[in-house]
Amino acid sequence: METVKEFAGMAAGTLFFILLTWALTSSYLEEYDLTSAKPATASVAAKVGTKSLLRPPAFFVKIRQDDGSPSEELHRISRSQMEKLSIGDPVSGYATGPTGFSTIRTIVYDSIFYMIGIFIFGFISLCCLFATILSIPAIDQAEQRSSHKRAVKKKRERRKKKKKPKRTRSGWGLALGCVAFFLLVTLPFLSNLVHSALPAGKNSAEALIINEDSYVTYRKHEDSSYRFNIVFDDEDGETILAIKDVTPNTYRNYSIGDSLPIEYQTSNPYNIHVRGTTLTDIQQMLLTWEMFLYAALFAVSGFVIWAYVNSRKNGRRDSRKGDRFASR
Repeated sequence: METVKEFAGMAAGTLFFILLTWALTSSYLEEYDLTSAKPATASVAAKVGTKSLLRPPAFFVKIRQDDGSPSEELHRISRSQMEKLSIGDPVSGYATGPTGFSTIRTIVYDSIFYMIGIFIFGFISLCCLFATILSIPAIDQAEQRSSHKRAVKKKRERRKKKKKPKRTRSGWGLALGCVAFFLLVTLPFLSNLVHSALPAGKNSAEALIINEDSYVTYRKHEDSSYRFNIVFDDEDGETILAIKDVTPNTYRNYSIGDSLPIEYQTSNPYNIHVRGTTLTDIQQMLLTWEMFLYAALFAVSGFVIWAYVNSRKNGRRDSRKGDRFASR
C-alpha cells in the first residue's frame, strides 16, 4: 500500500512539473513564434547605445521601415557589430510574420528567463519521471531482489568514515560553485565600476538632450527609471546617439534642449557617465534594489569564502594536532 501511495505521489509530481514546463514552453512560443521564424535582413536606420547607472552599455539598431523612417523598436546587436555597421548596412535577423523582425540577440536576451525556467522545470520533470518509473512496484521489487543487502551494508560501514569528508568536500564544492555564479552575475557591475572610477582613457563632451522619459513606480521591490535621449560627437567626429539612465536629481535639473555634461570612454563612446556627480546622485544610486542585489551577492560570496578559508585552516590545525598525538 505504501509503495502504491509513493508511486501515486511521484506520478502526480511528475505530471505537475511536465504541465508547468509545457505551459512555459507554450507561452514562450506564443510570445516568440520561432516555428514560423525565417532568416531575414533589414537595413540599419540608426545605431543606439543604452547606458544604465550600474552596468556597461548595451548596443542596438533601429531598422528602416517601409516608409523609410526608423523603427521605434530597438534591436540588440553585439559590440563588434556596432563598430562595423553603418547606416544603410544590412543586419541579419529573423522575420516572424509579414512585419515582425528580431535579431538573434534580441530573442535570446528577451527570452532568457523563459529559457532558464523551461530548462529547470524540464530537468526536474525528467528526474521525477525516472523516479516514478523506478517506484513502480514490479520494478522496485526486481531491484530489491537483485541487490545484495548484506554486501551493501558492509560496504557502507567500511566507507562510513570516508564518506563524511567527501560529503564535506562536495558541500564546499557546491557552495563555491554558487559563489562563482554570483561573481559572474556581478561582473558587469564590477566592470562598470572600474571604468567609471578610472580617470584615464576618457574624453569630456556636452551632449544635447533630444528626448526624456521616466517611469515612476511605487512598488516596494521595483526601481523607478529616468533617462535622457542624448546626441553628441566623439573625438573622431562620429555622431553618437545614446539613451542614458540618470538619477532623479539629474533628471530634475535638466530638460529637453539642455546640454548634459558627460564623459565617455575613448575606446567605447557609448560607455557614458554624467559629469558633476553630487552626493545626492550617489545616494540615489546606492538606494536602489539593483544595488541592494549586488551588495547581497557580494556579502554572501564574502561570507562563504571566509568560511571556506577558515574551515581549511581549522582542518590543517586539527591534522597537525593528530600527527603530534600519533607521534607520542
